[in-house]
Amino acid sequence: MAYLHRDDRREVILLAAMRVALAEGFSAMTVRRVATEAGVATGQVHHHFSSASALKAQAFIRLIDALLEVEVVPATAPWRDQLHAMLGSDEGGLEPYVRLWREALLLASKDPEIKGAYLITLEMWHDKVVELIDKGRAAGEFTRQDPAQEIAWRLIAFVCGMDGICMLGLPDVDDAAFNRHLAVMITQALC
Repeated sequence: MAYLHRDDRREVILLAAMRVALAEGFSAMTVRRVATEAGVATGQVHHHFSSASALKAQAFIRLIDALLEVEVVPATAPWRDQLHAMLGSDEGGLEPYVRLWREALLLASKDPEIKGAYLITLEMWHDKVVELIDKGRAAGEFTRQDPAQEIAWRLIAFVCGMDGICMLGLPDVDDAAFNRHLAVMITQALC
């Protein structure tokens, strides 16, 4: 690899970690695997990140930040549709992100770095949901006036719970049921 400034080399390593995480998950995200993907020596990874957990946490935050910026529905879509997409989308291309989110939740109980990253990403998601609620209210689409912050947490909690139930593979709780229930929750919370 050609000479890179410190920040550039750190970015190359972080981008490699993000690729490994999306393709193979956190369990495959070893220092050696990331170094190979980045085309650097393992010592470079250790030089730029205090631990493998710190690297995983930073990669996770960056990936979820990117996920939250994905335009699943057009920006001109009704606010309700935009909110629904932000809370739960059938977009198949997002599945690697969802798998990583689920894996991070499991790791959070054992790894303080991942737990911290998971909490940061929950706050980021919450901020986006609040923003959409506020915009929907300003447009007159959402009429219920409970605090947007509280509604956002309720909706996120519902989505996380439904996702857990869907993962169990119950016959009556599939993606279609998830979307129906989420639509009802959005209506009850905001209209």
